[in-house]
Amino acid sequence: MDQARAEKLWELHHELERGRLSRRQFIRMATALGVSLTAAEALAGCQKATPAPTTAPTQAQAVATTAPQPTSAQPAPTAAPTQAPPAAAEPKEGYMLRFDGYRCTGCLLCAVTCAEKWQAELFPEQTKDVVNLEFSRIRPMRFQYVDVVNVCNYCKLEEWAEGTKEAPCMSVCPQKAIKFVPKGEGKPGYTGYGYKTVDRDLCLGLDACGRCLEACEQQFGSGISFDPIEHKAQVCTMCGGDPACVKVCPEPEALQFVPVVVNGRSFAFQPEAYAELLYMKMFNVRRDL
Repeated sequence: MDQARAEKLWELHHELERGRLSRRQFIRMATALGVSLTAAEALAGCQKATPAPTTAPTQAQAVATTAPQPTSAQPAPTAAPTQAPPAAAEPKEGYMLRFDGYRCTGCLLCAVTCAEKWQAELFPEQTKDVVNLEFSRIRPMRFQYVDVVNVCNYCKLEEWAEGTKEAPCMSVCPQKAIKFVPKGEGKPGYTGYGYKTVDRDLCLGLDACGRCLEACEQQFGSGISFDPIEHKAQVCTMCGGDPACVKVCPEPEALQFVPVVVNGRSFAFQPEAYAELLYMKMFNVRRDL
């Protein structure tokens, strides 16, 4: 980073410490200066203590400090205790992403985090100096007055009606490139725990196929996307049960990782939660029932 940008970043950090910038504003401005999202979040979490005011030394103090002092045996300096890194979250099986459109502000931190993670995993050399949102598997979409998060809903067909339990995208794939990765397999933090992934060696890509996109777009519009370099299919893998997008969302409960099945039943809004949702939609006011 050049000197000018480093000085600007330092000024922003001072503004954050003084309370003149919110954490979100600091992260947004820091990423605009070319700082990665991870580094910006780390800087936002480093709040320096304000040093105690110091007075200029008097002439007598200056003389005393310059005079030679008798040496005495002092204990050897000890290294400051290092803080253990936080333990990684335990991956969860059988969960889903749920977003609250009332709390979501469309800040795009979820998409930026997803893009940074996957572009570094798939094409580290080609993308080391950029953040390309086309790599993101979660996509906040801006409409008038509201933002909608578009991501794979992990739908499935009904065997009694369609003859299979597969998801529509899996059912139409001629290469069977879309598959579930069982618990105990896959790459930790990326795939596994029963969530989907795309076998890039089998995928024919958008130019030669694109059937998964067509099937998903007809109903959900679409949870399938394609990377901008090889044009291979992408689908949300839930980061193998520990989605990074949920962890960086700055708005409480705007994006949650919740169980699909509770007490033996598939997820649905409880009457109280649904009443609150309707109230917000009709009167644009949030209240606690």
